[in-house]
Amino acid sequence: EIFGYDRSDLVDPWYRFLVVSQDPPPIRSSTGFRLWADHGLDALAQADTIVIPGWADDLRPPRPETIEALREAYARGARLMSICIGAFVLAATGLLDGRRATTHWRWADRLAERYPKVLVDPDVLYIDDGQILTSAGTAAGIDLGLHVVRLDYGAEIANEVARRIVMPPHRDGGQAQYI
Repeated sequence: EIFGYDRSDLVDPWYRFLVVSQDPPPIRSSTGFRLWADHGLDALAQADTIVIPGWADDLRPPRPETIEALREAYARGARLMSICIGAFVLAATGLLDGRRATTHWRWADRLAERYPKVLVDPDVLYIDDGQILTSAGTAAGIDLGLHVVRLDYGAEIANEVARRIVMPPHRDGGQAQYI
């Protein structure tokens, strides 16, 4: 929603959006629809920003080649961001060790148990720790996406994107109101 639509009428260039997967297509989502990722992990080598969406409901770790591709992207300066339980993927890379991170409040305890070196904060909508950003649930992922647009293109553009998707440009509060 944030990065995939062509919004070059607002600013040009807009983001170049690719769907990448560690698995061959089609990929069945937990909500029942199928995704067709046109690119494999090799596409991550050119990415400036990598968004890791909600992960497998069973929270299985990513494959070693995914972990390595994310570590390599981080080492060359790519921005890594997760939405919801995508934080488990980032944690599996070790890149969240010693950092504040968040995920959906329902999974925060499990993230802290599985990855005790991660400083899990279950109360916030998202955390910007520079090169690594994490968010809570789906709507918080949109909040984080708007934050990234604000960083990259300024408040005016981020506000217009928010207006187009009928979202507030910035939401106050945190996850505690939903727990």
